[in-house]
Amino acid sequence: MHLICPKAIEVDPNDCQGHKFKAYCLRFLSPPNRATCPVRRYFFSLYYTVAHVFPIMNTLVYWGCLVPSGHGGFAPPKLPHDPQNPPCGRNGTLGHHPDKGLFDQDPIKTFSIINVWTITTVIAFIEIFFLNSIRRPTPVIGHAAGVMICSGAYLAWAEFGKLATGHSGLFFIDPDIIKDMPEVIIAACISFVAISPGIFTYVYGLIAMRETITAVRHDSSC
Repeated sequence: MHLICPKAIEVDPNDCQGHKFKAYCLRFLSPPNRATCPVRRYFFSLYYTVAHVFPIMNTLVYWGCLVPSGHGGFAPPKLPHDPQNPPCGRNGTLGHHPDKGLFDQDPIKTFSIINVWTITTVIAFIEIFFLNSIRRPTPVIGHAAGVMICSGAYLAWAEFGKLATGHSGLFFIDPDIIKDMPEVIIAACISFVAISPGIFTYVYGLIAMRETITAVRHDSSC
């Protein structure tokens, strides 16, 4: 994805369709060669910023909210409880969940859960720490606002998925689960959007730390 080319990528009209398609893909995925269009550079930077912020957000929401509440697709771990007064049922675990644990599922389901909710975040951290093409996004305010807008669009997409499939990936915005409590759904949506600039700030700090550590030091005594 980090296709930084020193020369502008031109599409030769005499090439075959396959080469034209490849050139168009290279042009789309590569950053602008000149700073003549700040809007395009901003959207390109925002694209990669969202690609780093969203996996971290999804991992936090999934392992910190969905799994403990029993909506992670597998049985959540048991919680400490009073045997005389279990919090969520006789077995001391949270309700409405499959009976099997994560590694008791089919291998493909276990792989899918780990890949979607964990591996993507690992890849994001690898890019942030080891790829010098990932720079601090500027303007900061513009990127923070863009990340929040994309988070709101993510919730709208989740609602569209609910209408199309009848299943909501985020239970806290599902009116069939959170019944007669619209204020809870509104608060959950606001909280989801509100944490996005915090994650963006965290990513920005990691990038700044890497750039500071790897910066070439100029010794004035030389």
